[in-house]
Amino acid sequence: FTVLDRFPTPFAVHGGIKFSPDGRFAYIMSRDGWVQQYDIWSLAEVGRVRAGINARNIALSHDGKWLAVANYLPRSLAILDAATLEPVRVIEVVARDGKPSRVSAVYQAPRRQSFILALKDAPEIWEIATDPDAGPFYEGFVHSREAGMTEAVGGEQGLFARRRILLDEPIDDFFFTTDYRFLIGTSRDGSRGVVVNLTVGRAVKELPLPGMPHLGSGISWTMADGRRVMATPHLREGKLTVIDTESFEVVKVIDTLGPGFFLRGHENSRYIWADVFFGPNRDAIHVIDKNSLQIVRTLRPAPGKTVAHVEFDREGSHAFVSVWEDPGALIVYDAATLDEVARLPMRKPSGKYNVWNKIRFSEGTSH
Repeated sequence: FTVLDRFPTPFAVHGGIKFSPDGRFAYIMSRDGWVQQYDIWSLAEVGRVRAGINARNIALSHDGKWLAVANYLPRSLAILDAATLEPVRVIEVVARDGKPSRVSAVYQAPRRQSFILALKDAPEIWEIATDPDAGPFYEGFVHSREAGMTEAVGGEQGLFARRRILLDEPIDDFFFTTDYRFLIGTSRDGSRGVVVNLTVGRAVKELPLPGMPHLGSGISWTMADGRRVMATPHLREGKLTVIDTESFEVVKVIDTLGPGFFLRGHENSRYIWADVFFGPNRDAIHVIDKNSLQIVRTLRPAPGKTVAHVEFDREGSHAFVSVWEDPGALIVYDAATLDEVARLPMRKPSGKYNVWNKIRFSEGTSH
């Protein structure tokens, strides 16, 4: 557990680090729109460009060729060449009713070979193709799709073609099933989860999820009885909700010591780890059994100090926890015994991102 490098980044990094498919390059974004490219092999910054004025997050295409930047200002999706950071396309985000919208977030959907956009100001989801052979996508009725006799208006096809999915209300903070057929988004009032079938392009179900679920940090796993489930923390209530991702029914609501922000797990670990983050118990981390869905241990690595954001190593044998204070620390736990094995002093460390787990889409990490 040795620190290899410490390097300057743009101010106010946000949205999570993204990695090239070979694990060589890391892409880092700041709230004021700067995108940084860092070469992990040589431990050096190799590029920096500004892609927006007020940016939300970034996503890398399935093949590692394109980097998408979601912007509040200007209201757009900026697409960069991931190798050079040169701008390739700027897509103005205008809803079907003609009104511009901010982009809440952009997500990689590798099995769909696309980016998925959450729109802040419009009841729509956009899908932007990263497949040169995608489409055509039509926004109106199609009378015939027969080759050479298509009867439709306004289709888009090919690289960066847009598909528009219409909803009854704006939704945000997406969780995707492992096959990327479905997503769950949070309703604007924070009381419901909306399930959208991306294949047919419409909302198919609603879930009662009061207390502002933070679905973007949700994780999924397979229980001993074969059920595939996901869990999400809530930003306004001390609860975790576990959901069956086949039936989209609530399996269990787990009471916690307060509202949480992050969840983590690993396919080789029997536990999921949940921080509390908000409120008087922000110094607590819950360790929860994946099968019994019971809290088996509550850790307090630094009593009275905020602890948050767990990440696992490649094997799932160690869990890393941030003491989000100055001075703070990065604490390493044995993921099986839950014993502390190392403590690295740091100044207010926050997110940690394991390259292997991210590029291999580990089931215990959010994507």
